[in-house]
Amino acid sequence: MIAARITGRHVLFGLLGFFGLVFAANGAFVYLALDTFSGLSTENAYQRGLDYNETLRAAEAQRELGWRVTVTARALDGGRYRVAADFADRHGEPLDGLAIGGSLRRPTQEGLDREIALERVAPGRYASDVTLPLAGQWDLVLSARSPAGQSYTLEERLWLK
Repeated sequence: MIAARITGRHVLFGLLGFFGLVFAANGAFVYLALDTFSGLSTENAYQRGLDYNETLRAAEAQRELGWRVTVTARALDGGRYRVAADFADRHGEPLDGLAIGGSLRRPTQEGLDREIALERVAPGRYASDVTLPLAGQWDLVLSARSPAGQSYTLEERLWLK
């Protein structure tokens, strides 16, 4: 039987190889983490924090309107989707004459956001067809304004297949 002779040089190369592999793996993970997601989830977070009382007042004014909104989204073909919103007042009567715009935002990837404008298709029902590059989760943000100047903002997460 031949006995292997381990010298100080073997131990040194073994340790350098081991720690070199650990540093290379950690470096790859850090690069991928920084390259794929910026970590920014809210634009102007500091200013939004300062304006929090204004946000609460706007939410209370919107709640006092009593509008009821139901959002639906269905697949059409070729990556196209129909996004529809039904607006009703506190008594269930359809709301007409609204100007509605908004956006669809991909919560996990930047650069895929789409602006949309919903058109009236029936009493109280507004819809828009939009082409999206990917299925999955999207954040819908709608802003509606009535002819009387009342405004309503809706944020909802959609799962598009």
